[in-house]
Amino acid sequence: MLYTAFVVSSITEDNSIGDKIDANNVQWMEQLLNARLQLAAYGPGLKGIGVVFLGTAPEADGIHEEEIRFDAASGEAYLQLRLPYAVLEQASEAEVRGLMARRYVEGLRDLAGVGGAADFDWERLLGDVEREMREE
Repeated sequence: MLYTAFVVSSITEDNSIGDKIDANNVQWMEQLLNARLQLAAYGPGLKGIGVVFLGTAPEADGIHEEEIRFDAASGEAYLQLRLPYAVLEQASEAEVRGLMARRYVEGLRDLAGVGGAADFDWERLLGDVEREMREE
């Protein structure tokens, strides 16, 4: 069970890439989404969205795979999204923030396609998430 409507976390290596994702960006995204968006405003059926960003080298990480699922009984969605490691190595923390925002929107679009929460206004949520992350 999610503790807020939007939960953001990560699985990273203990290196500069992990610092770029975890230091401020995970908290930024979670606080922004929870402060500015209310899932109930988009319709019934979706009570929470949890995302875990994977910031690990794919060749060294045989455990963590991308995943997108929706549990109709709880109304919760779960996204596990891989960030491109080679890009992360060269990116600044601000660039990583933009990358996380874009990947999150892509993940939400994929989630909408799995057919969960049928009466939910996915397009409006996607537009609002994109706008809020661009403005920040």
